[in-house]
Amino acid sequence: MANPFESFGTLFLVLPIVVYLFSSYVLYRIGSKFGIGSFWHYLIPFYNMVLMCRCGNVSAWNVLGLMVFPINIYSTINIWGSIAERLGKSYWFYGITTLVIGIPILILAFDSSMPASREIFVGEPLPEEPSTPVAPVQYGEQYGEQKSVEATVPTEAPPVTAKEDAGFLGEEAAPVVADVKQKKYKTKRSLLESIKESGMFSSFVIKQVDELVGIDIGTTSVKMCSLKSSKGVFSIQNIVKKTYEQELISDGHIVDIDFLAQELQGIFKDNNIKSKNVACAVSSYSVISKKITVPFMDDEALDNMISVEVENAIPFPMKDIYYSYYVIGVDPEKQNMMNVKIVAVKREIVDAYIATFNMAGLNLQILDVDMFGISNVVEQIYAPKEHSVLIVDIGASVTNIAILNGENIEFTREILMGGKYLTTQIQRSIKVKYKEAEEKKIAADTDVTYLFEDFIFNISSEINKTVRFYLATKPKENIGKIFVTGGSSLLPGIKEKIVDETGIPVEVVDPFLLVQAGAQAGLYGELKEVMVVPLYLSTRITDLMG
Repeated sequence: MANPFESFGTLFLVLPIVVYLFSSYVLYRIGSKFGIGSFWHYLIPFYNMVLMCRCGNVSAWNVLGLMVFPINIYSTINIWGSIAERLGKSYWFYGITTLVIGIPILILAFDSSMPASREIFVGEPLPEEPSTPVAPVQYGEQYGEQKSVEATVPTEAPPVTAKEDAGFLGEEAAPVVADVKQKKYKTKRSLLESIKESGMFSSFVIKQVDELVGIDIGTTSVKMCSLKSSKGVFSIQNIVKKTYEQELISDGHIVDIDFLAQELQGIFKDNNIKSKNVACAVSSYSVISKKITVPFMDDEALDNMISVEVENAIPFPMKDIYYSYYVIGVDPEKQNMMNVKIVAVKREIVDAYIATFNMAGLNLQILDVDMFGISNVVEQIYAPKEHSVLIVDIGASVTNIAILNGENIEFTREILMGGKYLTTQIQRSIKVKYKEAEEKKIAADTDVTYLFEDFIFNISSEINKTVRFYLATKPKENIGKIFVTGGSSLLPGIKEKIVDETGIPVEVVDPFLLVQAGAQAGLYGELKEVMVVPLYLSTRITDLMG
């Protein structure tokens, strides 16, 4: 006869395991709403509560507080109340009821609520930057601004948090006009901790960021650069470029988050890159910006005005975007008015970047805009003051153009053509696989160079149209030089053709002039056309160390 106590013994052994697995799954369900951690992470005791602290955007010291009475009362309410608040629910109701009965945790895990907003660093873009997608031969309605062409905007978009020293869409502040001190306005609260999500112990120990890995994710390639700063002088630690046959980015969106996260992990491991702090840039093709002129007012009044202006100016539902703004300074023509820059990007694009880096175990410290970074490099290295310059980034899918006047970007345009178009033409013409076509393009194989002519003509012709359009609208201005960058700027003959079309001298942007001179930079000279963005992003470590 079977002993009933043996069955109970088995039940008592299995039941705690089942309960723990279910509890871990509940926590994983909550974490997945914020793109934090995998199921296996939530199986680790204590660490799973560290992840909950990250979901609630509260200090991981709360986990230690859970072990000490009566601090555990505060920590429980703080963790679960903060998570509930980020999911659009009541802080106190969910915090207290979770403390008393615990059931609200199941509601947070299994209902359809999602974070009302993700707080990330927000700084300020370079001034005068109109960046919205346009057709190959279209221009903004006027220089300095571009109109939206889509439907009107509903209400309520929680703005992302503004941060003075580092940021999403962030660059250096604009010069102040006259003698009025420039002021940076903030929206809601500033939450540095929300982006620092790497290992378990980094949540408990406050560490100064001493190395920042710049990452440029292109259509079919990943470029990385990390620099070391010693007494204000940068030296190169790592430089990596890896190309792919499949698309990583399409229309500004990450195509496969899982694949890209695994690739990033592999690149860091293969190249023995120790730092987990990274900066990345979204394509300016994905960003919409607008400059407005408003009377001087206090922070609260400006907040209210900006929310109305965003609602009218941005061609997407407010719930689908992140936006930020900053004050440029006094309007030079109206001394009682100030210029304000509004920058917006679709929520799904930013959320995908955050989720990718979280999944890769990396800390996304800064999310910038590629063309803002390139323009900053040109301004820092070449400091063009006597005339305007035109910057051309010939990428795989899009060719971005910006006109820089001093420190201000006065005009931008996107041409929906890049190196991938040429590779496809080669593939079709000589009936080879994409990889082989790409290799022939890079090597400038004599079998395919005849196909370069149409591509080079189209790009140079569009650049010339941009120059003529700008000079027609700004007859007193002069474009003294064209700076080119991007992988497709390596095509033989393209720079010479641009000179022929425009009559303006052309120079390749050399980002390595930002680092310590010498043989080290010379080793990477062949990569200068593709390393502008990641190298610049790595220099932004100074923003985090300040």
